[in-house]
Amino acid sequence: MSAIRLGDDLIHYEVLGRGRPVILVHSWIGSWRYWIPTMQQLQLKYRVYALDLYGYGDSVKNAQKYTLEHQIQLLDDFTQQLGIPKTGLVGHGLGAMVAVEFARRFSDRVPRMLISNAPLFDPGNLEQRSVIMPQALAAAARAAGPAPSATPVTAVPAPEEKHAPEATVMNASSAMRAALAEAARNRTTGGEAPRSVTAVEPQTPSRNGDNPLQAAVGSTTPEMLLAKCFKRSEPEFEKLQVDVAKTDTNAVKTSVSTFDSGYMLDTLRYHLSMPIVVVHGADDPVIPMPGESVWNYLTVDKEDTLLPVLLTGIRHFPMLESERFSRLVTDFLDSPDVSKLEIKERWKRRTR
Repeated sequence: MSAIRLGDDLIHYEVLGRGRPVILVHSWIGSWRYWIPTMQQLQLKYRVYALDLYGYGDSVKNAQKYTLEHQIQLLDDFTQQLGIPKTGLVGHGLGAMVAVEFARRFSDRVPRMLISNAPLFDPGNLEQRSVIMPQALAAAARAAGPAPSATPVTAVPAPEEKHAPEATVMNASSAMRAALAEAARNRTTGGEAPRSVTAVEPQTPSRNGDNPLQAAVGSTTPEMLLAKCFKRSEPEFEKLQVDVAKTDTNAVKTSVSTFDSGYMLDTLRYHLSMPIVVVHGADDPVIPMPGESVWNYLTVDKEDTLLPVLLTGIRHFPMLESERFSRLVTDFLDSPDVSKLEIKERWKRRTR
């Protein structure tokens, strides 16, 4: 058993193998433990880390650290303290949310990423977002001003320069919400909305409660989620039950309280350029399989870098239910060109 101390908090992790680093981040159910089959597969070529997030497994139960923001900070602190400058990320469920936002903030530190059974919900305005989001990004970039001139390599960046990309993303998000609201007002007052687009008032989960992840995960308990995934007679149930008993239910609820389905999709489509594989079990009882509208939105102009993979007959834990998952992760990490990966279950964009 390994652990690091972050301030007064003890964070548990395990590590196997040698080679390029890969970090595995768990879901709302369980802990690092269910990654053991994946770790055993990857250790032959990679140095594989699996950690317990705040509130899970053998890591500290600190209710002040259960927000998604703190879990992302945990991953940042973990990589810095262990001296991991770059790492592949594999995130599952909650871990996918952490990995996606971490990769957005520190894209130069994540050369590639695989997410499994991530919460990819249709916010109901994807066609509109496809029109408005590029405009919002351009407006945010203009508002941020010209890129700073080149400086000597010995110069220390000013604090505001360090956070400029973050500000640009937030400005784009605000501009997009305002544009969506304006489109909705135009529609209700007789103004002309874009053709073939349904104008929908933007939703901010933290303000008005439109949060599909809250209903799917936040309104239940880890024990109930486990019962959805496996029957008591299945061996996986007993394996996961050990760590479910160690999970603070408040860690689950807090992690989903500010989820924004549109922001999650926008991040994957517009803000991440590294190779990404998006895996989802077709029979997931916790996070419904994304519909075609979501896959279409995510893969526009990204079919060579973002690969959706649907695993038929698989529920919420592909790493425990099928050897296909470990093979997929290995092939993805090994391949120099992910666009040439031969994946039988790969979802293909429909042409119209």
